[in-house]
Amino acid sequence: MLLKRNQKQNRIENSGEWPIRATDFFLVDDYEFPPSPYTEIFLVRAGNFLHETDFGAQAVRSGAAMIHHPSARHTIKRPEQVHLTRIRFLPEWFAGDFVTLLEAPDVVSLVFAEDWFELPRDQCLEVFTTQTARLPILATMFELMGEILRSKGQAEPMARVTLLEIMLLLGDDYHVYWRGGNRLPIPEEVQQAMTIVERSMASGGRTPVKQLQESLGMTQEVISTAFRKHLGLTLPEFAQRRRLQHAAKRMLKTQEDPEHVAKIFGFKDVDTFASEFENRFQFAPAVYREKFGGEPPALSGSRSAEEAGEGD
Repeated sequence: MLLKRNQKQNRIENSGEWPIRATDFFLVDDYEFPPSPYTEIFLVRAGNFLHETDFGAQAVRSGAAMIHHPSARHTIKRPEQVHLTRIRFLPEWFAGDFVTLLEAPDVVSLVFAEDWFELPRDQCLEVFTTQTARLPILATMFELMGEILRSKGQAEPMARVTLLEIMLLLGDDYHVYWRGGNRLPIPEEVQQAMTIVERSMASGGRTPVKQLQESLGMTQEVISTAFRKHLGLTLPEFAQRRRLQHAAKRMLKTQEDPEHVAKIFGFKDVDTFASEFENRFQFAPAVYREKFGGEPPALSGSRSAEEAGEGD
């Protein structure tokens, strides 16, 4: 969709509710995106502009993609008939897609770069070119996502699958264009360790230190050092992060009380769970569900997470 010739001011259209939302920006004047606590994917659908961050500015044209990790401000300057689509989502929504993400390291680095994957970068927002041959496919996926969200289908599996497909498409281009072909693989022993930890955390178990040592033939210190090098987290930090992500997904999908969720995932007590949950997600468990819960039966009695202005 192109801007109407007589448009005199920026136009912003929101669709969808948490855990995934989309916004179309039709820009004819400068626009600043304030720091955001959410992971965001942008696709430049039409036009061109000067993109400015705290690290400098660059020219951006139709077909470019931008990946925004939380906390970075960025500004669009001198836009020329720009149509920009943004998808924002909760990474913990993908807590159950561990195998898919692990087998697609470029997707892991796109979505969880700060926590999951060793990635050489000095800023929180990255811009890269997409392959010309893939643009029609990518645009179609964005259109499908918009249609799903406009029909209130954000809770349906199709929404999550479509977003994952978008990330897989962008992940390959991200590897080719932004990272210059320098793939940073997760070593086999670290993948094996992650899988062992994942099984335990998803079922509410403890950090399986003894099992890891026996399976890998390594000391806990060596395993933790490998985790820190390749994932940016120690073994205990990674395990607790995954435990909290699974608990967050449970809060999104069900109406179970926090005490029950805390027990399921092996927290000492509900107070410990609430404290660690809020430290990670900035909201107490019940408030998090009220703000972001979007899957049945959580829709019943919950309010939309509408935000002021255009939705930032």
